[in-house]
Amino acid sequence: MPRVVWSSACRALALVAGCAAVACGTPSPTRDGDVDSSDARAVTEDANARADAAALDAVTLDSSEPLDARSDTGARADVVSADRAIDSGTRPDASAPPVTATNPVLGEDHADPHVVRTTDSSGRLVYYLYATSGFGDFVPWESRDLVRWTRRAEGLFRRSTTAPNSIEINGAHYCHLWAPDVVEVRPGVWMLSFSAVRHRTAQRPCPPYREDGGVYFASSASATGPFATTDHPWEPLVAGGHVTDCAAATRDAIPRSVPYASQDCQGGFCHQIVRLDSAAFRDSLTGRWWLGYSWYTNVPPMVPWERTNYGQHASLVELDASDPFTVRCSNTVPQIHVGNPHDANTLSRLRASCPRCGEMLSFTRARDNNEFVREGYTFGVNEGIFLFRRGRYVYALLSGSVWDSGYYNVWYAAAETPEQLAWDSPTRFVGRFLVPNRGQSFGHGTAVQGPDGARWYYVHHRLQADRCRTTGNCRRDVWLSPMDFEDRGDGRGAAWIRTRFPAEDPSVTVALP
Repeated sequence: MPRVVWSSACRALALVAGCAAVACGTPSPTRDGDVDSSDARAVTEDANARADAAALDAVTLDSSEPLDARSDTGARADVVSADRAIDSGTRPDASAPPVTATNPVLGEDHADPHVVRTTDSSGRLVYYLYATSGFGDFVPWESRDLVRWTRRAEGLFRRSTTAPNSIEINGAHYCHLWAPDVVEVRPGVWMLSFSAVRHRTAQRPCPPYREDGGVYFASSASATGPFATTDHPWEPLVAGGHVTDCAAATRDAIPRSVPYASQDCQGGFCHQIVRLDSAAFRDSLTGRWWLGYSWYTNVPPMVPWERTNYGQHASLVELDASDPFTVRCSNTVPQIHVGNPHDANTLSRLRASCPRCGEMLSFTRARDNNEFVREGYTFGVNEGIFLFRRGRYVYALLSGSVWDSGYYNVWYAAAETPEQLAWDSPTRFVGRFLVPNRGQSFGHGTAVQGPDGARWYYVHHRLQADRCRTTGNCRRDVWLSPMDFEDRGDGRGAAWIRTRFPAEDPSVTVALP
């Protein structure tokens, strides 16, 4: 069995749950219209070909293209320096004023926003934003300042579809695409990971989502695509170990997605089924690559541990540094359980992390704001994980409670190493970041450095939860929240992220270089 990097107490619980699941679980039969595992394994990954992905035709940003003063009809940006060029290549006049705005900075519907900070072909700073938009391709937005956004013409896959139908990519069909994550794995090679439900045949319309999704990877020579080009027919790759020198027994024992509909853990450890909300992260201190993701316990729960820890959890697994498109092929690959929505100790520490941090604190609320009870057990949620390093500390930002509840919130854990982010680690510290109130909730985003290269911001979505509950309109817009790091006199330095109540102050100021 793979080694799980948890404390002995946590490992014991996981082993009890996992071993019992082995006894109880039987792999579900392939359902009509789903890609089965033999189909997925028949596509052999060519690592050398992927290493040559820089030869793909890149779509470059025209640096002369003007950026709109307003992002779209949903944004309300009050830009102080609308006519001033924002160029990180050279430091402008020191008197350049900051950009101020009132959230949202991008209108509905753009949930689960992921932002990349990079440079265009002329070396100028540019941000790209990708988001969930229901069905079909992910269409990027671009900005120079995180406030004013312009929609690009083409999606990441360069494929089209008509909602609510599936999108075809290299012979497979994908429904419910969400939570895109884009990172540069090496110069000229970008990796997209995303969540979706994969099918063998076209779906018109897509069937309802049954918590049966997985995570998939694709490559491009550009942050704006095209990804999974036709000359890379093996893409999108199913998350896991795909390299040809990784033995099948090991590939099946490390975290991976299963390319067919199933709500159980395939007779093994539940944390080894990568379900959704992927986030790739390279630790700049060590050069190691990690994948953050969410997973489900068996539905319904099968063993005692699952009945008291029922729901959606968040974990990390180490990726192969030489090929970050795959999980490291080893029976001892680190697997770290970061977010347990039923952990009373974490909830207690979050409640005590600031004077108002007990407000609207829950990981187990549903759309009606009551406890989320399924199959007779309380169902908890930790999802939307994002990782970044700042100085000594690695941070994991997570969202808790069901996405369409008024309690959806963002919290964080921090430690000196990814391994110490484990939910029962005595060396990690935790705090609340975005607290919901006034009928609004916040979650699932990206921490990113601002144009000045010093300040940090969190690009995330906002749900008008009261409207969602009463009218069924649950579309989400994009907000930009400053991340202020403060020293609480505990020897860590300015490491704590200041708690924010975005509904009480929707303004944001972005410092320019």
